[in-house]
Order: sequence, then structure tokens, then C-alpha cells
Amino acid sequence: MTGFRRLSTVAGLGLALILGLIGPAQGATPIKLTDIYNPLKILKAELTLPQSSVDSLDSTDVNQLKVYVPGTIVFTVDGKTSGTLDIKVRLKGSTSMYRLSETPSFKIKFQKDAVGNGYLGLNRMTFNGMVQDNSKVHEFGAYTLFNAVGVAAPKTGYVRLYINGVDRGLFANVEQPDQIFMQKRFKDITQHIYEGVAFRDLKLGNATGDNLTGPFLVDYGWKVTPNKRDLEKLINYANDWEPKTWYADLPQVIDRTSLIKAFAVESFLSHWDGYSGPDINNYFLRSNTKGKFTYIPWGADQTFGENRKSEKLGDDFFVPLVSETATQPWSSNPNMYRGKLYVQCIQYKLCRTEYLNQLKLVSATATKIKLGDQMKAVAKVINPVLTVQFGKDAAALKLIKDEQARTVAYIAKRQATVAATLKKYGIK
Repeated sequence: MTGFRRLSTVAGLGLALILGLIGPAQGATPIKLTDIYNPLKILKAELTLPQSSVDSLDSTDVNQLKVYVPGTIVFTVDGKTSGTLDIKVRLKGSTSMYRLSETPSFKIKFQKDAVGNGYLGLNRMTFNGMVQDNSKVHEFGAYTLFNAVGVAAPKTGYVRLYINGVDRGLFANVEQPDQIFMQKRFKDITQHIYEGVAFRDLKLGNATGDNLTGPFLVDYGWKVTPNKRDLEKLINYANDWEPKTWYADLPQVIDRTSLIKAFAVESFLSHWDGYSGPDINNYFLRSNTKGKFTYIPWGADQTFGENRKSEKLGDDFFVPLVSETATQPWSSNPNMYRGKLYVQCIQYKLCRTEYLNQLKLVSATATKIKLGDQMKAVAKVINPVLTVQFGKDAAALKLIKDEQARTVAYIAKRQATVAATLKKYGIK
């Protein structure tokens, strides 16, 4: 966002914080949850921060950027409003982190009520700045496809974010895979939600650290179960590699069908920054009280074959569909190993066949749900906001529209490579 000016405290924030105003004013129409994650509507979010919070989120100390600080927020859409909500906010990032004065991504945490629920049953929200997605539609398209084939994935929407009265432009509003997400998706009880750290994988010795340290961070469940024994069991299983029994017994430790479907979607999308890609990054592992895991995809912005390293128009980046190694746009190493579970799957014929059949399903589903048309419809909604946001930067606006067109065209190209791969392996 160009032309950003230093944020300052606005009058009345202190009163709002003291009063703890929650919900819409009397007579106002309240927002519904269906308004929050509707990609065909743009939610207006007015975030108010005191100067101490501004200073913290603009710190040169990267660790400080991840500390939650206080503020308030008001959502409005179609004449409906949330009223003023007390929140805490921090910046989001792993391999990249942008400060408040740049174009960061945000995590919003709501105050909980007496029974432990936040606003509209949500405890947290994630606003992604989309700086690594020139199309601004990749996350919507990716999570739509994951959900369409039966992989539990976030819902998405869009937010036009104002911070202390300053228009910061368009952000992707991505549902956070937290305990509320899990309660809606699963009937059993969640024990832990683990977030994988890039490049670490399910290697022996990687179940170390507490909830905030180690190769796997614990996003939920540490208070009740302050250990990683369920993760250690999964890691031990992943490293006990005898193909036939590994594949047959895999459903004892993880939802095998959902896992392999997720790998198929990630490969279809060329999601090199996911678990089955060379970065082995951006995923959650959810365990139930019996220690069985489910894979949850995340970080799907650098997908649909966008080659951000190249300035050449229409220069697609394809991740191999069946390959133990791959590369990514910024790496000169063409032989980076992909996620361990994915590699073991394609090494064993029965698992590889299941994966290829899931690729066939993913490709067919993209056509069935008219994914390209859905992405065009979303682009039509968000482009007017982007025109305001980048109005003085004609090159940026052209890049966005070109990338949207390339993204839609990528779907048919990928379907062609899937068809060729299925034919090579005798999958009809």
C-alpha cells in the first residue's frame, strides 16, 4: 500500500476499551457468520490501535511483532454492523514478516464470553496481506478446491481494512484452523493442533520442545495435555518404513484418505510451499484424544503455478505430480526432498495408485465446480477495491489482472498434465 502515513491514537479509544463495548448498537442489524466468510462480499474492518500497540507492531524486533497487543475493531457490510469489539492483534508470518508500516498480515483474537466463545463463535481471525499472491484469488481458489474434494480446509472472504482511519486496502479473510474450526469439522474431541515449522518434517527427534518451541508448535491443547507423545508416535510410525505394513496400518495414526486427497490437491495447485512440496511448510496436524491425526492445509497463496521470481507474463511454475524431489521459484537446487509422508506414498504402488486416483478426482472436481468461473466472479468483486488501492500504480493493476487471467488458464493446463500422468501410469 503506497502513501502510508504514521498511525496515531484516535480520540475515544480509551473510553471504548474501558466500556468494553461488544456487539451492535440498539436498533442496528447485526452481522452474521455467513457475512464474515463470503468471498462475493467485502467486509469493512475498522481497526483502532493505541499508540503503544502501533509502536509494538512497527518494532524492529521480529519477536515483538508476534506479541498480541490491544485494540478494537468494527465490522460492517450491507448496512449490518458488529459494533465495537475489544480484541488483541499481532502480526503474522513465518519465513517472511512485514511490519505494520509495510503490508503485513494479521491475527485477530476476540475476547471470550462466559462459556469460552468469541465473536459469532469465532475466537480468532486471520487477515492475509496477499503480498505473495499477485492475483489476490489464489487462497480463495485453493481452499475452495480442498473443501470440494472433502479435505477440511478454511473458508475464505475478503476484508477492506482501515487502521486508525487509514485505508490499508484489501486483505484475504481466512478462517483460522483453531479449536472452533475443529469443533465444526470433526465429531470427536481435539487433543492437539500442531503447526509444522518449514523444512523440519516428521523426522526422528522432532517431537521436542514445549508448545512454543521445537520443529512443531502446539497451537491448541497444551494446557490439558502438556506433552507431544501423540506426535512422537506419528513420527515413529513415519520412520518405521516397510511399505506394505506402512500403507495398511497408516489409518491407525492418520486419516489416510484425507491425507492423500490433500497431497493430490497440493500437487494439482503446484503448492510448493505446502507439506508435499519442497518447503515442507504451511500445514497443521490435528490429533484426537486417541492420538489419530488429520492433515489440515494452510498458506495456499503461492499456488496455481504463479512464478513470482519471473517477470515474464504467463510463465507458469509446475511442481512435478509424481516425484520425490522438486524445486521452488527462489531455489537453485532442483532436488529438494518433499514431505516424508508424500514421498513414502508415491514409493509404494498401492499408495501411489490411490494418490493418482485422487488426482483424477481433483482434476474432475475443478471442472465440476467451475473453479475458473468462481475465481473470475470473485475477481470482479475485489478488483474495484484494488483499483482504489493501487490507483496510482498502473503497472501493479495490470499485473493483478494479468495474473488473474493466467491463474484461470492454469487450471486447464494442469488438467492436461494430470491426464498425461494418469495415462503414463495406466489409470483410466
